[in-house]
Amino acid sequence: MLDSEDAPARPLLWVLITAVSVLILSLIPLIWTPRFYFWDDTENGAYGVWYHLGESLLSGTVPILNPQVWSSGNYAAEGQWGTWNPLVMLIGVIVYLAPDAVVVTTSLKIAFLVIGGVGCYLLSRSFKVPPALALVAGVASPLNGFTMFFDAPSWVTGQIAWSIVPYLWMLLKMASEGRRNPLWAFLAGYLVVTIGYVAGTVAVGFVLLAVGVDALLKRRWGTAWRTAAVGFGLVLVAVVVYLPGVLTAAVTTRSSTAIANDDFMGVDLSGLLSSTIATAYPMMPSWWWGGFSAPAPALYIAWFLPLVAFLSWRRIRAYAPKIRDILFFAALSLMFVLLPSTVGPLRYPARFMPYLALVCILLCVVLLSHALAKHPSKLSLLGATGAIAFGVYGGWAQYPDRYLAVFLAGVLAIAAICVLWWRMRGNKLPLDKMSMASSVAVVCLGVTLGTTLLQYRTTAVSPLSDSVVPADTAVPKRVLADVQGEVLVVGDPLDYPQDESTWSRTLMANTWYLSPASVLNRYQLIGHTEYNKALCLRYLGGTCVELLDRLFERRGETGMLLADELGIDNIQILKKSFAGNQRPTASNNYVGRQDPVPVRSVPAGWREVSDDGEIALWSRDVPTGSSGGLVWTSPGTKLTETGRTATEVTLRVDQVASGGGRAALGRLPWPGYHASGADITSPVDGFLLALDVPEHAAGSTVSVSFTPPGWAAGVALWCVGVGGMVLWTACDLVASRRRRGSTEKASLAS
Repeated sequence: MLDSEDAPARPLLWVLITAVSVLILSLIPLIWTPRFYFWDDTENGAYGVWYHLGESLLSGTVPILNPQVWSSGNYAAEGQWGTWNPLVMLIGVIVYLAPDAVVVTTSLKIAFLVIGGVGCYLLSRSFKVPPALALVAGVASPLNGFTMFFDAPSWVTGQIAWSIVPYLWMLLKMASEGRRNPLWAFLAGYLVVTIGYVAGTVAVGFVLLAVGVDALLKRRWGTAWRTAAVGFGLVLVAVVVYLPGVLTAAVTTRSSTAIANDDFMGVDLSGLLSSTIATAYPMMPSWWWGGFSAPAPALYIAWFLPLVAFLSWRRIRAYAPKIRDILFFAALSLMFVLLPSTVGPLRYPARFMPYLALVCILLCVVLLSHALAKHPSKLSLLGATGAIAFGVYGGWAQYPDRYLAVFLAGVLAIAAICVLWWRMRGNKLPLDKMSMASSVAVVCLGVTLGTTLLQYRTTAVSPLSDSVVPADTAVPKRVLADVQGEVLVVGDPLDYPQDESTWSRTLMANTWYLSPASVLNRYQLIGHTEYNKALCLRYLGGTCVELLDRLFERRGETGMLLADELGIDNIQILKKSFAGNQRPTASNNYVGRQDPVPVRSVPAGWREVSDDGEIALWSRDVPTGSSGGLVWTSPGTKLTETGRTATEVTLRVDQVASGGGRAALGRLPWPGYHASGADITSPVDGFLLALDVPEHAAGSTVSVSFTPPGWAAGVALWCVGVGGMVLWTACDLVASRRRRGSTEKASLAS
């Protein structure tokens, strides 16, 4: 066993070594791809969210609703805008003030890799793992394939949530043992839950279940009660984060309740069996790449996991009751990643791989510390090397073209396992005067460096899409800077070269938040179904080219042009999208078209402001100024707008037809709108917020306001959860001081 080594005299030194090691290894991808951490959903989605959030906070507001960006503007329902999360707010302010998007994003992401690595080190130490082996866990955990090739480059909310979960587990464990106030565990869980990333919230639930069930099995009722109290507080917090999205889902593109399996971003056992090979590409179909294999080591966990073959099974059985929380979390994580690819609104179970990797690495180092056989047998060596060899075979079988990279990673792992087997049998390595744990750590870290270099030498980028958004924030800030009024982009920027020649003239998705122009085409986590259909709007903001004709067609109920209903004052036309030869991809919502479509002539009331042959801009002769306000009333009814904000419109009723009238606002009918002096009714033309005005309402005032659905209940529960934890903490501190005072008095009296 390796658990005989005491904690070092300078524990902060080991934390520093862990942090520096993770920092160095996280820089390796930048050797081949300097923009490695500014990719896909980060450049198109998260960065713009952070920028707009920071801009809003510094102007004194927290963004809740933005009617001018329509389908992308229900921030409360999207849930990932940091509305309740001070850490995300801090990131937003930092990003807004930074002039280089790539540098600030890369710095933040590497910082969270380091934070996660240190958290894994500390979590391992809480299970009495020697510092050297805890260092191995801290370094290896952030390097798992899904974190490094999916979350860190692109899906950053997943990366941030993952980096905090180890602290929650450690602090909850310490609180359950009476060594820490439960408030610290609650705060860690709070930061994860309020990110709004479902996989992270599920991981919080699994940690609470694991620690709580372990306490119940040990009949530690006080521990179980404290864990349940922390969990209850976090459930109350989760309500305010997720309830608006749940209550809004019925009108969005995320309204599916089906449970199905198309294998897209799914995980199977064959892929997991090669999770020890750093260069193995698993079977994982998706719309981001062709073929059945993911072009990245998406399921890689750690090359040294087969070292569990050197354990004493008798010692494992004896030690298992002490790590039931690890075993329980591991079982739940494995079940989650093996789910069908679609479970209602939840997609891609592979997103939970970082948590499975964390618990597998944690379990490995804990068992090596406490259940290692005194002299691992030759049979155990055969088992460990056989596991690697089987992983090599599986990696080759799933992607035969990568035989050399897979073989080299396997050779490195087998060689290291043989060296470790030799050392664990009590033999000394050349020039090795270190303890057993330190020797194991040195070999593990050395081979991890080698496999990491090999990994990024053979897979330099994330398999997700890259739009090459400019690093210099001055570039998007100049796009359409002089355009007044609302702008709609017709076409798809993905039909153009993804470089500065494009992004200096137009933008895509949430990069529009950096432009002073008010543009409808933004990234949408959720989208309003009927509005998206009317505009054939894609999730990155691109549209079909047929929309240009549709904008100038009369609508059924109002008789208005679609452009007038939307309050569009400017149209940017991406002419390359009209040329045909479009390939269906994930980025353009899988729409393909071969035949060219002619660009219609400029309609009456509009003028062509510019046209460089590829991109044209049309503007109204007289701007409407109606975006977010009153756009239509039924015959015989007249209303005058008297006030408008992002969440409220006030109207004076001048005239109402006999039997009552109807009015439409330039807003989407999201659940959560309320009206006084009129009634919210079925949408006009499918997607305009509609009012029924009573027959005798002339001379009165109508007020329409938006509050996210479930908001009042959510805020009340948030106050109960947070306030309850603060009150509990205060009472606990007072009780602790009284106990210490009584103890001191007793000692003085004696």
